[in-house]
Amino acid sequence: YVLDKVGMLRYKKRPCNMLSGGERQRVGIARAIVKNPNIIIADEPTGNLDSKNSIEIMNIIKAISKDKLVILVTHENSLAKFYADRIIEIEDGKIKNDYQNEEQSELDYERSDTLYLKDYIYMDKFRDDIRVYSNSPNNLKVSIVVEDNNIYIKSLDHKKIEIIDDNSAIEMVNDYHQNISKEDIDKYEFDYSNIINNPKKLRYSSIFNPITLITNGFKKVMNYSILKKILLIGFFISGIFIVSATSSIINTLTIKEKDFLNNNRNYLVIETKKIKINDYNTLEQNLGAEYIIPTDSIIKLEIKPENYYQTSKYSVPVKGSLASQEMVTGDQLIYGNLPVTEQEILVDTLVIEKAAKEDIPKMMGLTKVEDYLGKIVKVKNLNDFKIVGIVDSGSPSFYTSRNQMLNILYHVEKIEDESAESYLNNFDGMMEVVENEEEIDDYNLYLNRITLKEGRLPINDYETIININNKEEYPLNKEVKKTINEQKLKVVGYYTSKDELETYLVNPNMIRTKLIQKSSNIAVYSLNKEKTLQIGREQYGLNIKDSYISSLEKYKKSRQSMVQTSIISSGIILGISLIEILLMMRSSFLSRIKEVGIYRAIGVKKKDIYIMFIGEIIAITTIAAIPGVLISSYIIRLLAKVPTLKDLFTMNYGIVLMSIILIYGFNLIVGLIPVFNTIRKRPAEILARTDI
Repeated sequence: YVLDKVGMLRYKKRPCNMLSGGERQRVGIARAIVKNPNIIIADEPTGNLDSKNSIEIMNIIKAISKDKLVILVTHENSLAKFYADRIIEIEDGKIKNDYQNEEQSELDYERSDTLYLKDYIYMDKFRDDIRVYSNSPNNLKVSIVVEDNNIYIKSLDHKKIEIIDDNSAIEMVNDYHQNISKEDIDKYEFDYSNIINNPKKLRYSSIFNPITLITNGFKKVMNYSILKKILLIGFFISGIFIVSATSSIINTLTIKEKDFLNNNRNYLVIETKKIKINDYNTLEQNLGAEYIIPTDSIIKLEIKPENYYQTSKYSVPVKGSLASQEMVTGDQLIYGNLPVTEQEILVDTLVIEKAAKEDIPKMMGLTKVEDYLGKIVKVKNLNDFKIVGIVDSGSPSFYTSRNQMLNILYHVEKIEDESAESYLNNFDGMMEVVENEEEIDDYNLYLNRITLKEGRLPINDYETIININNKEEYPLNKEVKKTINEQKLKVVGYYTSKDELETYLVNPNMIRTKLIQKSSNIAVYSLNKEKTLQIGREQYGLNIKDSYISSLEKYKKSRQSMVQTSIISSGIILGISLIEILLMMRSSFLSRIKEVGIYRAIGVKKKDIYIMFIGEIIAITTIAAIPGVLISSYIIRLLAKVPTLKDLFTMNYGIVLMSIILIYGFNLIVGLIPVFNTIRKRPAEILARTDI
């Protein structure tokens, strides 16, 4: 309605730079009155306009003044005296005169766009249809050629020639010049009643919608200057920084069970330097546990691949927690079958995954989890064990018969350091199996290697049989220097051995006693952990802990400094990215302050100004930052596949999505800061660029 009344409706889609000065003034008037204000201040509205546009503008303002107070500033007295109801004359900044204007019925205002033919003094007629009008005697010097309905005119004295047709801004009127009367301006009306006095409640309507929000944003970015497009590289780099920082923080904060879990998750561990046999027996009977074993259960076994001749003398060392096969349920079995004999064992996938961090198992033909099926496990002085099943129990464990657990614990290498990386970080590759005989061992394990020559087998506690070569030094029923539980062993027999065995052979209970004696920790398996913990702490004052929780706490503590360092460094990277984004968005915003001021001046809400810049920020982020996110994500994903680097990098779809959300979020928040700082000012302040 407003554009129509100022004669600009047909130009509503035309860019501003294609409008004439008068047309721009009309738009300025429309912009001022579109909000239906009560007071309009017009400061030199006809300045720099030709006479035609000046009259048009004044007629529009006069029509508006019928319902609104219009305060007009002008230097043209004739316009003021014709249009104004009241005139205040100002000279040198002081009011010189203030009076009600007596209406003039006419305005003698010659319009430069109209030629009144009867006002010219001279009129020469060359033919009935060719006339020359002028205010001086005719001295016309022109050549005129008419050919094919075209008229060719050449000025012989180099005077300017202007053709007047239907598209010209100038018109010829075959009449005298007439003054402008009041009736001439009465045809101009400006009535808001048909749009303001509407039964519907006025409601603010946004000038943007989601489609224009995005499309305008992309158009704006595509029209950037070359320099600003080059600066978009900064957003690309910020995308890389944010992915790197996000990946680093996630990698640091993400705790994987395989990184800290050493014991079987079902174990409780009693931490003690030394325990007496009687106390151990008491705990075994009264803790309410299924079983307890000396040591913390963590051992190292040797797997013999025997896939290749070149590696047949070597073995792959694997670390895990020894547990009873009774812990395993059928649904945890993923390859093979459950044990049938006491020489068959199960291995958890976590044990294999830890060993597979090194290249040696792959070189020995162990490339997949199922490749470990059927492999032989060597334990010195014990019969070979065979891996018959691979399980996924969530614990890095070996599962064997409970009857074999003490023998295995006694004969394998013990892992005293419980840190998550203590063993594999010091894994030197292939290890040759070396047979080192124990000084004291179970006689049942040697029955096929020895011959009893004199005396009897050590069926009672603290009895031993020794090599017959030591008969003279240690007669029957005499004590030897070797002790178990601080009690010397008594010789009850002598044996011979083809391999010159020198081991003190005792009964199984003595092996159990010796194992308990030299163990610092005790592993406890209970179906009711809470009850066992309560009994151990309250009745026996034990330092008993849940191995899972204890390992997790130790792991967190060991990583605390690394976590802090990672968060600080990542925070610095993010901070740099945010500063860069802020500077870029501020640079873009400063070039559009006038645009923002105009929007605010015509009543566009702050929300819409935010929406306008949100579209640009989304476009910048999509075009410049997202490629940086995707490329850096791909590179980090490749690095995470490198065995030596995979613990340093983490990349998955979740991190990519989080990085994209962060980059959009950061860009929107930081990018809107300069917008916020500006639009909280009044429109006049914004247009004046004060404090910006």
